[in-house]
Amino acid sequence: MGAVFAQQNIDLKDCRIIKLDEALQFGIQNNKQLKISNTDVAIANENVSQSKIAKSPRIGLNMGYNYIGNPKIYDGFYDKSITVDYFNNQSFANIVGSMPIYNGSLINNKIEQQELISEMKQSVVKMTEAEIKLTIVQHYFTLEKLYRQIDVTKQNIINTDLRIKQLQSRVLNGQNLKSDLLRTELQQSRFKVSVLKDSNNIKLVSNYLDILIGLPTDTVLKPETVDALLPAGIIDLQKSLTEAYQNRVEIKQSEIGVKLSKSTLSLTKSGFKPNVNANVVLNTQYPAQWPNYPNILNYWAAGVSLNWDISSFYNLKHRINANKIEIEKSNIVLEATKDQIDREVKSSFVRFVESKENIITFKKDVELSLSNYKIVKSRYDNDFALISDMVDAELQVNEAKISLINANLDLIIQYYSLQYAIGKL
Repeated sequence: MGAVFAQQNIDLKDCRIIKLDEALQFGIQNNKQLKISNTDVAIANENVSQSKIAKSPRIGLNMGYNYIGNPKIYDGFYDKSITVDYFNNQSFANIVGSMPIYNGSLINNKIEQQELISEMKQSVVKMTEAEIKLTIVQHYFTLEKLYRQIDVTKQNIINTDLRIKQLQSRVLNGQNLKSDLLRTELQQSRFKVSVLKDSNNIKLVSNYLDILIGLPTDTVLKPETVDALLPAGIIDLQKSLTEAYQNRVEIKQSEIGVKLSKSTLSLTKSGFKPNVNANVVLNTQYPAQWPNYPNILNYWAAGVSLNWDISSFYNLKHRINANKIEIEKSNIVLEATKDQIDREVKSSFVRFVESKENIITFKKDVELSLSNYKIVKSRYDNDFALISDMVDAELQVNEAKISLINANLDLIIQYYSLQYAIGKL
């Protein structure tokens, strides 16, 4: 059994020691989901630039060449034809320029809409970054839990090794029953299984954390923690709620959603207004359009064009109503987002306070279990207690220590969860 344990236990020399700040920095730099969100921002910014181009003049160049064969003029409905002496070659070229003068704020509304979409994508980046940070923190301290649990359990394995050797001698001398030795060996076996399970969990959690922060996926990580991770002082619930309403990106994103819905309504209403453009044409053509004038024809023209979709006066009615309903929906989403954040802050605050209280309780449990263990050990050494009493006392100490370890690390996790809920992570 000892050989199996030695093979399955994690060799700390193969672990990569990593600090929390380092893990967070790697996550911001390498996380694929965050890269996707940043790419969406870049695309949105390009769309803003593209929408602004609509304000610029448009210039087009048209050129063409035709070969004309056997031109004929028919008298009547294809009754009699006359062959016309016409040029076999025909060519033309023109340059057309157009500049928007008035479009009912259509272009400005489109630009504003694309800018709002860009802001929306930027808020997604901030939300994604905060979520990734929280996930990294949770897995980072989960790893720390597992390592500390292994340390406690390995010490118990060493203690049971000594007891097994003592019991083997006492069984041979008839001082203890064989069942006492078997019970202690069973206890040690459970400790080793616990270490094996925690070791495998370390590999699994490390693998997920590797993916989050962009390290090779077979890297086994070991946290390097410091004692002063939590600030001193009292955290106030009402202050936390106020900060959350100011900081949470989800609220800002919902507010942008309201503006975006209003922008869509303005864009739809632009359809009621005409489009006026200034036009310039430069044209050259050879030959002219009539056979007796074979010279090159050049001319320029400048003017104003008006395009007005009269049918929009009644076609856009339902679209406008839909846009107004969308605005109402966006406002409801904003209020629902505030309610959700309110619940998240209160829940995180309660869990944080609860974690602080748990530490006090589990510290007391460790003290009591150690006192009980000393009493039982003294009685056992003087043959007033059974080995089963010793096993139970050791298990109580082991469970109390692990519970205290988890409580301390849970407090840190809950603190970061509260910071995330407040919008400060």
